[in-house]
Amino acid sequence: MNNIKVELKTDLTKYGEGLIAGIKGITIGQQGIWSRSNDNLITVKFENNIILDVLWNSLEIIDEEYLQKPSKTKTTDLKELKTATNIIKTIGPKGGFKYLSFEYTRIDGCHWSKSIGLKKEADKLLDIFSEYKLNVKIEKII
Repeated sequence: MNNIKVELKTDLTKYGEGLIAGIKGITIGQQGIWSRSNDNLITVKFENNIILDVLWNSLEIIDEEYLQKPSKTKTTDLKELKTATNIIKTIGPKGGFKYLSFEYTRIDGCHWSKSIGLKKEADKLLDIFSEYKLNVKIEKII
């Protein structure tokens, strides 16, 4: 997920000077040590030239072009989601959403794993999984 314009929603000044809520940046993929091993993080280059791995839920996507672009094709996505297995919704000790992970088979036959830390996106997927009567396991982090 490269070149998506984002805005920071939280104060991250302990990681770099000027990383306050409202600073804008652009995603540059999963290049940092943390983002390469965790789908909940993305590497962002901020307008003050600081590059940092940031949680997706600490960012707001402000890229109009990206927001208007439909995801692949809706029918392809839905066909792939019908194959989802090992669907796990992870919640925190107080019941708050942490992330959703699942495995699925793409149209080309490749097996993929996916982890989503954005609650709105995860809720949409959970609705689809419910529609398809797929089993969702809930795990609580203690």
